[in-house]
Amino acid sequence: MRVLFVANGFPPRGQWGTEFYTGQLASALRDRGHTVAAFVPDRTGSRARHTLEEEETDLARIFVVHNAGDPKKRFAASYQDDAIDRLFAGVLERWRPDVVHFNYLLWGLSLGLVAAARRAGVPTVATLTDYGLVCHRGQMVDWRIERCGGPRPPRDCARCVRRHSVHDGPWMHRVVHRAAGDTAAALGGLGRVATTADLERREAAARGALADLDRLIAPTRVLAETFVRFGVPKERIVELVYGFDETPYAAARPEPPARPVRFGYMGQWTPHKGVHVLLDAVAIAAGRLPESVEPWTLHLWGAPAGHRHRLYAPRLVASAHRGRVVFETAFAPDEAPAVLAGLHAVVVPSLWDENAPLVCLQARAAGVPVIASDVAGVAEVIRHGEHGLLVPPGDAGALADAMRAVLLGAVGRHPAPRAPMGLAEHVDRVETLYLGLRRSPA
Repeated sequence: MRVLFVANGFPPRGQWGTEFYTGQLASALRDRGHTVAAFVPDRTGSRARHTLEEEETDLARIFVVHNAGDPKKRFAASYQDDAIDRLFAGVLERWRPDVVHFNYLLWGLSLGLVAAARRAGVPTVATLTDYGLVCHRGQMVDWRIERCGGPRPPRDCARCVRRHSVHDGPWMHRVVHRAAGDTAAALGGLGRVATTADLERREAAARGALADLDRLIAPTRVLAETFVRFGVPKERIVELVYGFDETPYAAARPEPPARPVRFGYMGQWTPHKGVHVLLDAVAIAAGRLPESVEPWTLHLWGAPAGHRHRLYAPRLVASAHRGRVVFETAFAPDEAPAVLAGLHAVVVPSLWDENAPLVCLQARAAGVPVIASDVAGVAEVIRHGEHGLLVPPGDAGALADAMRAVLLGAVGRHPAPRAPMGLAEHVDRVETLYLGLRRSPA
């Protein structure tokens, strides 16, 4: 079978969870005799917009479409690009896949890719990696960094898109930006700001793409339920948690030396990930006994993401407790087992609902305890008291208490580590889905 993946990145491009999962699935399918290719955007601006390049790697043929970000582009360009659709149609005609598997459709790509595949008669599957199709921000967290309980009406979403958070600029900047944005919106947007009509068109395009998809894979129940509320028929959604090769994580299972205790955060430095809450917890722990006299450190691996919240990462660095917090550079996905081997616990302080975050699954495979926010998409894969400890989201005191439990030795390695689903079983399910669509397209 010839499988074409559409993703935000593909090995050796991209280092976040979705790209890692796409590469793992593609590699496993290739090992089973399937032929794999990928269609991915390049947003660096290294080539002219809408240039299409082809690369051949040991794993797959990669079609790279150049489409750099540009603050002057209209709002619609974030989700729809006719030129990208035409390039994709050409790839479908030349490469002739048996199935297209979408793991990403926005920001550099286009919702129109789904319709292009349908016109070409190619069955389609999409893995829902976040809320991007129902929320322009992607996490259903508003400009105040609070969960909005969406999907919300387009009018609410337009207002949210126009608002700047406290991490986007100083107080006066935000006041001026809000006034200017609302005035422009009242005048039809002036081609510069999002209006209710813009969000209505975005919603219509998303609904069209969802209707054109043959099947959707939801890694968590909470994500599936959200899309059902948005109108996707329940029978078209398959609940299937991510799978990856657990073999390298066996090396991380032995308990590291008892002292110093090392906590680790691995992910993007963005407000919805709650890194600031974690640093508040560090400050609490560092100022009380016994933590203040015990040897321990928190290591933060990652980097800022996107153009919003430009003040967030600098504020993290400025507020970090000296001597307790170490800022590390991002590492390649295949280095995760080595990083986990040196940690006593992984901390996931997210403020959004999450979607079976990769770091939680990797920690489970390594047996490393997870201290995490008790949000739906984490609680489905991390059971409190078994795989670690869950605390109320945004509660720095509870987070500090959970870190104390690790420091005192009350929480340690799991005696029988394993991910929620092994790669072989995951690929079996995906293969069955592909084959079913080839025999009987929706």
